[in-house]
Amino acid sequence: MVAGADVIVVGAGVVGAAVAEALSRTGRSVHVVEQGLPGGAVSGASLACIGTHMNDEEELPFLKWCCDEWAAFDAHTPTFEYDRCGQLRFLKQESELNSARHWIDVERNAGLAPELLDPAEVRRIEPLLTGPIHSATWSPNSAVVNPFLAVRMLLETAQAQGVRLTSRAPATKLRLKGDRVIGVETSAGPIDGDHVVIAGGPWTAKLAATAGVDLPIVPRKAQCLATVSQPRSIRTVVGACKAEGGVDAGYTQIQQAMSGQILFNTVLEGGVTAHGSPDAVPEVDRAFIRDSVETLLFLFPSFAEIELLRSWVRYEAVTPDDRFLTGPVGPDGLYIAAGDGGVGFCRSVGMGRIIADQIEGRPSPFRTDLYDPARFERRQAA
Repeated sequence: MVAGADVIVVGAGVVGAAVAEALSRTGRSVHVVEQGLPGGAVSGASLACIGTHMNDEEELPFLKWCCDEWAAFDAHTPTFEYDRCGQLRFLKQESELNSARHWIDVERNAGLAPELLDPAEVRRIEPLLTGPIHSATWSPNSAVVNPFLAVRMLLETAQAQGVRLTSRAPATKLRLKGDRVIGVETSAGPIDGDHVVIAGGPWTAKLAATAGVDLPIVPRKAQCLATVSQPRSIRTVVGACKAEGGVDAGYTQIQQAMSGQILFNTVLEGGVTAHGSPDAVPEVDRAFIRDSVETLLFLFPSFAEIELLRSWVRYEAVTPDDRFLTGPVGPDGLYIAAGDGGVGFCRSVGMGRIIADQIEGRPSPFRTDLYDPARFERRQAA
């Protein structure tokens, strides 16, 4: 039997690492179990934007706290390439202005400082963004981090407080005694624990089902492209305005890593959101490549001769409302923190705080009802 703990955290992606770090502050013994290597699934494939801009109105106070927490980590453990570079959200046409102005008003009322910029002002921030945009919003507080280094930083911070980590040991089954969880079965042997937190991303529902818990989580493809290394060309995170019809009602994100690679993706409405098995990683979709390259060159025409270097596909965990399921479920002692819909990197540290508060019986400073795993059942009953 592997050494037990007060709390077993299943999964060492960014959410599991953040949960472990938050729990390490409580003084409880914690054991993290990872089926592969830390950050080796969708967390390592993330573009890892830390920001509040055009994200979720109800979550704004929570997102502000998360951004401050990431900045605090950088101040004390500056090892994960934290870069507060700001974020631009471009508008292709005038019809998107109402949405842009709405988001600016909402965020300013929350104490943030977004602005609406004309193309000339955009080029002062991002000189190579010369495509025919109508305008763009600007959020100066957004940041990016290196996803692998960020996961490592969280885990190393937790391990310094006594947290144990076992890699390459898939959790296969929850162990129960009556109506209480008492640990997990893993390929390395059983582990005893008074509490189990499943932070396994798209694998979460499968493990929860071994305790009779049915979770509305499905795996969805997350894809990205990267160019060969370039001199510093993009200074910010560039995305699309969150608006009806904006970028054909889809999603885009473009940024440059410290390695010099330009990282980018565009997903159009009804496009590359296929479900599938996270254990079978397919090739990147050709339609995704076409749409992503077209968006990149629409914004940055001078990149036309840059060569693509690599592409990747991982699976993210998605819930019906694209919000986390975070909190207690099923038998006593079982908790989950999964289902971020691809926007969990920023939120991960807040999810860790929520789980730690719940296990400790402390009131949360956040609205936990937004993430309550039972919310869909309540809606059905209503």
